[in-house]
Amino acid sequence: MDLFLILQMLFDAVLLFGILFLFHYSVHQTQKKKEDWDILKNAQILEIKENLQELLMTLKQLGKEVSDNIQEKIKDAEEKAEAFKKTTARLQRDLQKVSRLAAEVDAEKAYLEDKMTAIQTAKGKLTPKSVDGQKSPKSQDDRKAQTSGPPQRLGLGDAEGSLGFSSKVVREVYRLSDEKLEMGEIVQRTRLSRAEVQLILNLRGSGFTTPN
Repeated sequence: MDLFLILQMLFDAVLLFGILFLFHYSVHQTQKKKEDWDILKNAQILEIKENLQELLMTLKQLGKEVSDNIQEKIKDAEEKAEAFKKTTARLQRDLQKVSRLAAEVDAEKAYLEDKMTAIQTAKGKLTPKSVDGQKSPKSQDDRKAQTSGPPQRLGLGDAEGSLGFSSKVVREVYRLSDEKLEMGEIVQRTRLSRAEVQLILNLRGSGFTTPN
């Protein structure tokens, strides 16, 4: 009876020890798995952190490059805008010069037209006329001979009062033109305007002469 009781106590003790061992082993495994999971989790977190830091550095570098590119584009655009402003200002100055030259050309054209009108008027007036209501002392035969002969050429010296050019000035313009001088040089030497010099040269081409 005592032996059975002893065996029973030994069996209970072994059973209790086995239960305690299993419980301890289970708790240890669970704790180990938890530690392994924590290590793995920390490693993943560390890797994610490193990846985020690398991505942040890449974004910073990319942002710097984009900013530098934008600044370069802005600088280039400002330089082009400044060049465009200078070109526009130059074109405006050229346009003003062209407008002034056009006005001068129009003025000279009007002046030449007035001179040509005066020449035509003077040419029409240079015909035999009566003086103080009396006939010219020339005979009718002389007048016929004059009319039947070749037409006389109008000398600028005869119409000096209406044209405003002296024969000396006209001959000087012709001489300078024959010497192949530029228009500006002729204007400077004769102290005439370009329109007046051009008019005299045009008259020469139209057959007008000056008295010797």
